[in-house]
Amino acid sequence: MSVRGILILGILTLVVLTAALLLVSPREEDRSFEIQPLVPGLHEVINEIDAIDVTAADGSALASLRRDRERWRVREKSDYEADFELVHDLLRDLATGRRVDERTANPDWYARLGVVDMGEEGASGVEIAFPGQELPAIVLGNPDSQQQGQFVRHVGDEQSWLSDRIVNVPGSTVGFLVRAIMDIPASELAEVTMRHADGDTVRLRSTGEAGSDDWVLLNVPDGREARPMWRLREVANGLANLNLRDVRPHDDVPGDAVRALYVTRDGLNFVASLFRDEQGPWVHFSVSAETEAVIGDDERAEVSEIAIDATAVDARLSPWQFQISERKFDTMTHRRDDLLEPRDG
Repeated sequence: MSVRGILILGILTLVVLTAALLLVSPREEDRSFEIQPLVPGLHEVINEIDAIDVTAADGSALASLRRDRERWRVREKSDYEADFELVHDLLRDLATGRRVDERTANPDWYARLGVVDMGEEGASGVEIAFPGQELPAIVLGNPDSQQQGQFVRHVGDEQSWLSDRIVNVPGSTVGFLVRAIMDIPASELAEVTMRHADGDTVRLRSTGEAGSDDWVLLNVPDGREARPMWRLREVANGLANLNLRDVRPHDDVPGDAVRALYVTRDGLNFVASLFRDEQGPWVHFSVSAETEAVIGDDERAEVSEIAIDATAVDARLSPWQFQISERKFDTMTHRRDDLLEPRDG
């Protein structure tokens, strides 16, 4: 998928999910089943919701979700973008779910159902609240024995209930985030360069046309041979299926960071600065466009469009540092000797 395609896909996905949320509406024949909605009143104001607070069992904020125009953001992660589909599904389930069976109203039994108030002894569920709305906060407790429903209780109400569904709520703040950073396979790249602080450098270049996965190692020393093609291709796939494990606002990058340059076939430069700290492996991206001399108006227009793409992608990526997996970090920080066949003897 091209970088431009990734941007367009993200916009289309947002539009589709927004439309889906706007269209949430019960069928006329189902109205009789809404006598005991999961969150009374939510269905009527669902498109006005712009704040959701999720509280963990220990009373700490798991996620403070705030809507910024069409996007949701997570305050605990410096307003990084939330997973829109996850928030959409959470609201849908809470708006269309039902309480189907009364359970205990005795607080001594709450712990068995997982509906103890957050922060109190024995709490194990999560609480969902809607700041700014006159809606009841709800405690989501344990699933029932059939794994088809969930015990729930409104905060401030002694009566607990069994609901008709299990509402999916991530167990960590990171679980609410958009996890995908990018997905640019090797077939969309023209060159890859990795440079370590000590000067050790890896230079890879695609040897085929667009869509090709054939790569060559350029700086092979005399008397040495490059490793097989599949090994080089693996390194060139550093930006493919790249997901975050955590995120934080960008600050300085250590001087010994590895700098990796990925040049796409349509003229974008992704500069990745990779380093480790006590929390794990991190990467920061900056994005620019190739703007070499052009001949005609058509080529000039194409370069202008690429520059716009680069600005948009850089605005999304460069304010952040992303924690990534050890495997991806290793793939993006190879040394030249890693890609050479062992010396004889």
